Amino acid sequence: MVAKQYDALLGFGRIRKHQGCDEFCSLGVLKEKRFNGVAKLLIEARIKMATQPIYLVCIAPKYFENVGFIVVDEFPEEMTDKLHYCTAELAVPEKYVVMKYVGIKSNGN
Repeated sequence: MVAKQYDALLGFGRIRKHQGCDEFCSLGVLKEKRFNGVAKLLIEARIKMATQPIYLVCIAPKYFENVGFIVVDEFPEEMTDKLHYCTAELAVPEKYVVMKYVGIKSNGN
């Protein structure tokens, strides 16, 4: 899925279908278009299209917690494979975590 303004690309988001889960596996927003809600809109649109539990592997859990994901220790095998791939092939100083979409918690309002 892409986000556009007129004909200009703003960002993209992707869900990969697996046997027992959907994986939110790509999210990007052009640098000059960040911090304007584009990523959140892409995430929300992809969540609405998911047909199974949604997981992701990331290094920015605080960001994804704000849109309804939580860090989990138990997850489908496909996510174990993705976590191992990221850790081995996409080395960064931050720690990779697996997250699951559980929805936005209400403040009781």
